[in-house]
Amino acid sequence: MNRIGLLGGTFNPIHKGHLNIAKSALKELDLDEVWFIPNGCPPHKTIDNNITAISRYNMVFDTIKDVPGFVIKDIELSSLDYNYTHDTLRMLSDKYPDTKFYFIIGEDSLDSFANWRKPDIICKYATILVATRSDNNDNIKDRIDKLSKRFNGEFILLNCDFVDVSSTDIREKIRLNEAVADDIDPGTLKYINNHMVYEDIDINSNTPYLTIMDDLSKILKPTRFEHTIGVMHTAINLGMRYDVPLEMCRYAGLLHDAAKSYTKEELIAFCEDKHIEITDSEYKAPHLLHGKVGAYIAQNKYNINDERILNAIINHTTGRPEMTLLEQIVFVADYIEPRRSKAFRLNEIRAMAYYNIDIATAMILKDTINYLKDIDAFIDDKTIKTYEYYQSKISE
Repeated sequence: MNRIGLLGGTFNPIHKGHLNIAKSALKELDLDEVWFIPNGCPPHKTIDNNITAISRYNMVFDTIKDVPGFVIKDIELSSLDYNYTHDTLRMLSDKYPDTKFYFIIGEDSLDSFANWRKPDIICKYATILVATRSDNNDNIKDRIDKLSKRFNGEFILLNCDFVDVSSTDIREKIRLNEAVADDIDPGTLKYINNHMVYEDIDINSNTPYLTIMDDLSKILKPTRFEHTIGVMHTAINLGMRYDVPLEMCRYAGLLHDAAKSYTKEELIAFCEDKHIEITDSEYKAPHLLHGKVGAYIAQNKYNINDERILNAIINHTTGRPEMTLLEQIVFVADYIEPRRSKAFRLNEIRAMAYYNIDIATAMILKDTINYLKDIDAFIDDKTIKTYEYYQSKISE
C-alpha cells in the first residue's frame, strides 16, 4: 500500500516552513511521496486579487519540481466552489483505494480542528500528522488524544525543526522591498521576481498610455503605428496568459518601437550625443539601436522609469540570454502580432507562444537566424547567444 502525505494550503507564497514540514514527514513516516495541494477557493480566508490560484500553483511547481518525493496536484484548482478538506480526502480515497493518506497540519491548527467542516470525515479518510513547533509535546499529546477520541481518528506527532516564517510576513516584506531570500526557496524567489508577484505596481508617474499613443501616431508611419498597437495588445494577452502585470506589458509593448522613425545615421548620432554605448555589432547594423534609443525616449520623454519596462524595450529585437518574462513577452509579441503575415511557420509560433513561451522564443530566434543567413545579412552575436541559451533551456 502506498503511503502519501498531503500538504494543503494557499501557499501564498510557499516558504521554507512548508518545505521543512514536508521533508520531515517524508523522512519520519517513511512516506512514498508528499503531495502539495494548492487551494483554489479556500473557505476560511480571502486571497489578494493580485495573485491567482494558477500563480500559486505555478509557484509551488517551480519550487518543488526537482525535489525527490515532492509532487504537486491541481485537484482543488478546478472547483467552482469552496474547497473543503473532507471533500478532497473523500475524492482521493475513492480514486486511490490502495493508498494510505496522511494529512499534514500545523500545531496551530489543533485548536480550530474541531470547528473544521466535518472533522470526523477527515479522520475517516486520513491519519492526521501534526507538525509541532514547541518543546511542550505533553500538552500537544493531550490535545490530540482528546481529538482522537472525539472524532475516532489517528493523530501522530511530527517533530520538525522550527522555521520562524509566515506567508503574510513574506508578502509584506516584498511590498516594502525587503529581503526574503532567507524565508523562501530560490525557485520561489525567481518566480516572484519574474511575475512581479505581491508588488504594488506604480504607473501613476508614467505618462498616460493614451497620450503616448496619440503622440506615436503622429511620429510613426501608419503601418508602423498599427504594428505598435498590435504588439501592445498581443503583449497584454500574453501577460494574461503568463500572469505578468498587464500595465507593464501595455507600456513595454506600446513603446518598443518608439524610435523606429529614426534613420540609421540619426540612431548613431543620438546615441553618441546621449552617451549611449554602441557595440561593434550596432555600428555594423545601426537599426539594432532603436531599442536603446526607444528606452531613452520612454524614460526621458514619457516618464517610464521602471527598469524592467526599459529593458524589455532595449532587448525586444535581439533578445538576450535569461530574459525576464516581460522581456520575452515583448520579444514574442513583436514577432506574432496580428499584422505579421510573412514569417515562416507563423501560425505554429503563435500557438506555441500561448503554450510554452520558451519554445516560442527559441523558434523565433532559429527562424530569424536562418532568414538572415538566407539573405546574407548581418547577424548579431547576441541573437546567436540568445538562441543557444533557449535551445539549451528547452532541451533540459
